[in-house]
Amino acid sequence: METLMLGGGGVLNWSFLQVGMCDELSMVIAATADGSSETPALFETRGNLAADNPVSFTLESVQAMDGGSIWLRYRVKK
Repeated sequence: METLMLGGGGVLNWSFLQVGMCDELSMVIAATADGSSETPALFETRGNLAADNPVSFTLESVQAMDGGSIWLRYRVKK
């Protein structure tokens, strides 16, 4: 297997980053806003169930998309 996409939410995303099982971050930023405090986070810890060590990224590419969105691709710094 060469590629696996995580789509479970902030806790799953953070957990995979913390154990070194993620090598790329790919995200689309839509040209819209939501001021809700209930909006899910891209990365999230749940109490003391996950480590809280900072993770850094290196920008690999930026692509403008239809509708004013942008697609960002980052490499995880090891």
